[in-house]
Amino acid sequence: MLTETVEALQTLKLGPMAERLKQWVDDPANRGKPHTECVLALALAQAQASAAKRTRCFLVRADLPPNIAMGDVWVSSARGLSAQVLGNLATCDWIRLGQTVILTGATRTGKTYLAAALAREATFARLSVEYWRVPELLAACAIEKSAGTLAAFLKRLGRIKLLVLDDFATERATTEESHWLRQLLDGRERHGKAVMVASPNAVEDWDGYFEDATAADAIFGRLLEQAKPIVLKRVAGPKTPRRG
Repeated sequence: MLTETVEALQTLKLGPMAERLKQWVDDPANRGKPHTECVLALALAQAQASAAKRTRCFLVRADLPPNIAMGDVWVSSARGLSAQVLGNLATCDWIRLGQTVILTGATRTGKTYLAAALAREATFARLSVEYWRVPELLAACAIEKSAGTLAAFLKRLGRIKLLVLDDFATERATTEESHWLRQLLDGRERHGKAVMVASPNAVEDWDGYFEDATAADAIFGRLLEQAKPIVLKRVAGPKTPRRG
């Protein structure tokens, strides 16, 4: 019966559940336990495997290192990131509430690593996430416009639970590109979706990176109103500063 059950689970592409069942049966400590405990163990094994797969897929799509982990994020008040702040962000409640987090700081202070680690936590929490470097996003918008699919592209991005915009305000955006960003953020605000921005430039210096002042004002308004700002600083510490 065990062999047939394992084969049936594997046929249904429930490999982690099948493996956990074999482990459960082989463990003498489980003898006499209620069947409901076994079912729960199988369900948890499958859920954990699914979460791990989502995370791997996210990191591959975002072209991020596969070993990013929240436990490797360096917390330090001198660095500008306390354990309490990181713990609050790791709950993902701010994502569920559709809030904005702004990460700024000089190069090599770990903005990209922190953004990726938080996005990874969101995938574990079964929240949809997309990670874009803004120059690449704007290039993608140009391609979508040429194909006549820009509106659908922006609409899809407008409904993702968390949109990460890395390398924000690092290259000058044309008038058209500024309007694309404004349109994207307008849609996300309407649907109450969260945004995380990472930029090496201070917020007060962002104006110079947008050709259209009106669009820039709208973009900043969408991002900065009730945002949670985190300014990371480069200080000596026990860990090598992360990329970004």
